[in-house]
Amino acid sequence: MISEFPLFVFTTLAGLSAGAYVASAAFPVGGRENAGVALAGKAGGLGGPDGVGAAGAVGADARGARPWLFPLVCLALLGLGLVGCLGHLARPALFLNALVNPRAGIAQEAYLSIAYGVLLLVECIVVLRGKKSSRILSLACAVAAVGLTVVMGMAYLANLGTPAWVSWATVPLFVLGDALMGFALYPLFSGWAYRKTAFFGIFMAIAVLFAVSLAFEANHFFDTHHSAIPFLVAIAIVAVAAALALATRRRGGKVMPVATFVCVFMGVCIARWAFYSASVV
Repeated sequence: MISEFPLFVFTTLAGLSAGAYVASAAFPVGGRENAGVALAGKAGGLGGPDGVGAAGAVGADARGARPWLFPLVCLALLGLGLVGCLGHLARPALFLNALVNPRAGIAQEAYLSIAYGVLLLVECIVVLRGKKSSRILSLACAVAAVGLTVVMGMAYLANLGTPAWVSWATVPLFVLGDALMGFALYPLFSGWAYRKTAFFGIFMAIAVLFAVSLAFEANHFFDTHHSAIPFLVAIAIVAVAAALALATRRRGGKVMPVATFVCVFMGVCIARWAFYSASVV
């Protein structure tokens, strides 16, 4: 096991949480649009702006039926990721010492993780009390989530001891990977997501951009005498995920979104594990 495994856990789980919340903020459940889909489904007709059959569109929409579940899952993922972050420093006391240096990458990750976590906790409390989360709170949480994914990638650019990490493709590798994982997770809570043209279009665009970043990262790893094969494998898996997402949009069902998420998660994990493995001399 590589020494950076705790960082792998942190960036993957916290990044998944951040990406999923951004997807939720961009395509919130419970608005007028989705209410119209549900009403049309009860009438037995077509619903939604894309003419989607409501039975498939709203299916098991846990985000709408149990609004507390999604932010709670995001908070749990972030919490598990932070455990990995603490494990990287071996002793929790060192984590507190790192916070006094705002220029350190781990300190910036901690600041934004705390901000994102506090906002998530507030939203959980609000929805658990039966109230609707405000749009301002949702946007603030999304901004903190995006900032967290960015600093995750930026933290490795200054690590001159590992040349494979010092590449402009490193930041997109993390940001786009987190976004793709999040946009693949969100449909598990919102059954209508892939049937919405805007959501599907953004998901496919992120998948393509992530594949491009993987290709550039593979080329950089090859130039620094590391194996590029894991990144090429990840590209193939992401292509399969995109095909599954297309099939989900056309046919619906509950299994295909899960398969799509599993493929995306595997692809990101393979690429990220290869990234951290470059630190092993």
